Amino acid sequence: MAHGRKSALVVGAVLCAVAAAPAPVVAAATPATTAAGSLPSESRWLDDVAPVAASLRSYLEQRLGDAGATERPAVVLDIDNTSLATHYDKGQPIEAVLEATRYAHDHGAAVLFASYRSASSQDSTTERLTSAGYTVDGLCLKPHGDSPGKAAVKLGCRKTFEGQGYTLVANVGNRSTDFEGGHYEKGFKLPDYDGGLS
Repeated sequence: MAHGRKSALVVGAVLCAVAAAPAPVVAAATPATTAAGSLPSESRWLDDVAPVAASLRSYLEQRLGDAGATERPAVVLDIDNTSLATHYDKGQPIEAVLEATRYAHDHGAAVLFASYRSASSQDSTTERLTSAGYTVDGLCLKPHGDSPGKAAVKLGCRKTFEGQGYTLVANVGNRSTDFEGGHYEKGFKLPDYDGGLS
């Protein structure tokens, strides 16, 4: 897809997970321990996000510099509490992640999104992402009907993007289900505080 295209692609077919070894996941420095059922302050969360985003940016600088002329590199991102804040500053971009994706787009990589949001939210999700400053070169959402689960939906999205000719150089998310099954070169995991942050 052309860079900057406002319309999004909703992928309806989801493939089952296969036994592919997932790429290593880059984790933040150990986040501050919180009491059971509680989450850190927004500023603490952003402090925990920062080293992951910095690692992503550093990796993209190296990886995109080495991309071949015929390669179609892409970054694939989860949305909730990865690209857009949904717990703290609802609907606002996570600036460190946004800046990394802008760098990727400016250096020839597509910006793709894989989310468990319903396919019926295609238009509203695209509008929220673009309003927040993201380029949306592709958007894959949970299909209508019965779902095989979050991990399988995300894996199906990545396989579909690969089928479109993209090389998924980076995969960014905040839950383990964003990474299961592989089909990306390197993973970057934002904090979810033992599942407390969706």
